[in-house]
Amino acid sequence: MGRIPRTIVAAFDAAVMAVAAYVETGGRLAVTPAHVVLWGSSAAAAVCAVVVFVNGSALVAWAAIGFILYGALLAGPTQWPLLALAAALMPLMPRPRDSFWFGLTVATVVAFVARLAIAALL
Repeated sequence: MGRIPRTIVAAFDAAVMAVAAYVETGGRLAVTPAHVVLWGSSAAAAVCAVVVFVNGSALVAWAAIGFILYGALLAGPTQWPLLALAAALMPLMPRPRDSFWFGLTVATVVAFVARLAIAALL
């Protein structure tokens, strides 16, 4: 699949996440764990779409997926829609060092760092 079709799919995923965040939060942005996870995941999905569009850094894209994984798995009870979003974005993103496993490692490290950082801030 080419760059433009991958961008369209990633942008659609980001738009769906933004709508879901808007509906769940009532359009408000508060400094609560739920709002940080929802709006942060929406922003991370948008970052992924931009990375694909501009042929940007694979590490940035996989770091954004890592934040989504944090929201899906480490922020509380498992959030299946966020896990599905992360899984949907993974095949669309460029692979750092041409390795899916390296990208998954980057995402995992970012998820755990986000868990520690957000727990310290909130």
